[in-house]
Amino acid sequence: IRLDIEQNREVELLRFERGEIQLINTLAAEHFDRLAAQSPQSVYDAGPGMDSEFLWFNQAPASPIASYKKAWFRSMAFRRAVSDAINREDISRIVYKGHARPAIGPVSPANRVWFNTGLKAPSYRPQEALRSLQQAGFQLTGGVLRDSGGHPVEFNIMTNSGNKYRERMAAMMNQDLAKIGIKLNVATLDFPSVLERMNRTLDYDACLLGLVNVDLDPNMQMNMWLSSSSMHAWSPKQVKPETPWEEEIDRLMRLQASQLDTKKRKAAFDRVQQIIVEQAPIIYLVNKNVLAAMSPAVKNGHPVVLRPQTFWNAEQLSVDGTVVQSRR
Repeated sequence: IRLDIEQNREVELLRFERGEIQLINTLAAEHFDRLAAQSPQSVYDAGPGMDSEFLWFNQAPASPIASYKKAWFRSMAFRRAVSDAINREDISRIVYKGHARPAIGPVSPANRVWFNTGLKAPSYRPQEALRSLQQAGFQLTGGVLRDSGGHPVEFNIMTNSGNKYRERMAAMMNQDLAKIGIKLNVATLDFPSVLERMNRTLDYDACLLGLVNVDLDPNMQMNMWLSSSSMHAWSPKQVKPETPWEEEIDRLMRLQASQLDTKKRKAAFDRVQQIIVEQAPIIYLVNKNVLAAMSPAVKNGHPVVLRPQTFWNAEQLSVDGTVVQSRR
């Protein structure tokens, strides 16, 4: 087996169509549809995968953003209202051509062992979102949402440049939030600059990124959920938990990490997922479908949601040379 790392997706697809390569681990949604129209037996949509796309607000006390913005971002009512105002179904349908599903929380339903089945899928509720904001002291006047101090609700969201899916998601969220009077500005930066603002300067309002999950076990997410971690996205490197719910997450994550009883671990991590959904420090948007391509020449191929999607059973794969030859 030879693995090629191809930086250009168009070239990768062209090489597959020519029969020069037999497997593609991950296809872009439009490439999947294009290949499906030409060779439907070559493409596989395995359904929602382990990866997620999400956004969060900067809640770090040391961040240089305006104090009134910090107050918004540290308000659960504000975060949940923004979540309710985002149409995840439209993002899945338009941005990902139907090859994605609205995300429920920090764990994809594809992770059947650890997903909390008691959580409900989020719904698009802009009017409910506006009512919640009004109850929290915000007012909609002249199509502009203002806080109790009269500040118009406007914030910037950064994402990595060159990722057209996130750029499209941000554009759609801009339209959704405008319906409740919130102005969203999109800033695309190169990835090192995104990391610099996330981890050092803390100079940003909100961030839109994704998480690649390579393991099912929640221990692989310890650096994300512990409040003391530098990867604790919304407020990193806390000396001690800044909120009671973050303190509870710390306790539960350490509990599940030290337990040998699988049921107790599951109960602890179920509660972590519930807290994240309730508090919405991270707003989960979609779980992308696993899209793969496999030549009809490959025998015993069964693409799955876990990496590596197409050659996880490499020792069982073989290639029918006659089929490869006929495609050239």
